[in-house]
Amino acid sequence: MEQFDVIIVGGGPAGSTLAARLPKHVKALVIDQRYLLTEERLYEREKSCGGLLDETAQKVVAQLGLSLSRNVMVEPQVFAIRALDFESQMERYYQRKYVNIDRTQFDADLLRRAAARPRVTVWQGATARGICEGPHAVSVKVRKATGESVTVYGRYLVGADGAGSMVRSYVEKKGKKHEIGRYASIQEWHPMPKPLPYYVATFHEAVTDFYSWVIPEGDQMIIGSAIPAGPDVQRRFDQFKVDLASKGFDVSTPLKRRGAIILRPRFWGSVTGGSGRIFLVGEAAGLISPSSCEGISFALRSGAGLAGALSWQAGGVAVSRMRYEKALLPLKMSIALKSLKSPIMYGKTWRALVFKSRALSISMYKNE
Repeated sequence: MEQFDVIIVGGGPAGSTLAARLPKHVKALVIDQRYLLTEERLYEREKSCGGLLDETAQKVVAQLGLSLSRNVMVEPQVFAIRALDFESQMERYYQRKYVNIDRTQFDADLLRRAAARPRVTVWQGATARGICEGPHAVSVKVRKATGESVTVYGRYLVGADGAGSMVRSYVEKKGKKHEIGRYASIQEWHPMPKPLPYYVATFHEAVTDFYSWVIPEGDQMIIGSAIPAGPDVQRRFDQFKVDLASKGFDVSTPLKRRGAIILRPRFWGSVTGGSGRIFLVGEAAGLISPSSCEGISFALRSGAGLAGALSWQAGGVAVSRMRYEKALLPLKMSIALKSLKSPIMYGKTWRALVFKSRALSISMYKNE
């Protein structure tokens, strides 16, 4: 019987940040389905994510004392967004200060940092299958990479397992269900025959009430869309590709395709930090921007916030629910403010007015 102080389901930015910042005496297990510590299997379960660090995420990276290794940075680094509004048939360019990254390498670097700690164990290629919470411990059934099924025990369990979190599902079966929007994120990688000097954001209600994107990465471009979960996701994604083709993008030969569920929180009440001996961080907690779909900054901050709520006492590790809820409060407030911004970005009337005003847009020099 294997026992830990903390079991963390999910080795992404939230889970890795927590594991890396635990008090030094804490014995922790990180369970992740991917093989982020095995170079030859690194991309087997690639996350559907555009891989842009916005200014907020960059600030959090700085606050945590992190740096980006060369293998995380990808070319090109561009500084403009081309916004295409298919309702109004207008387009504008805006300056943006994103950092273009390889999301898989970013996650791998964070997990390596956590795994370097002497009392942190990482199980790659492993899946949490069942949870049982008792008065003094939580047990988790795990299917390991070898196919072996084992049960591990921890004083606390942390769900860092993203939008489809089985840990969150367990918490909500026992108590209050937090309403939250669910979207299907589909991405395809396509050849990019000539350099693309900007990112692209498209808005078209026939595709989604959220947004779609094109991101250059090396000699390829990533096209993707966040589409309300439902039976017509594929049809809507096909419409998105038709839209891109009408603007001169060749999307006829996808090199690979990935998909995932992403969440879109409401104004208030979609975020939950868990209950009892179970805590939630990152997107499993509902922490993701409802206006831009940015989740890395929320993941890093919530992981660090939960680590700050832990302490080591004579009898072992203890977690203050009150301290963690206090750490979550500014994140909840940020989501509430971004929810107020969303109707302007995604309501076609307001968006058309913004485009017509040319507010904050930049003029592009014509090519000779």
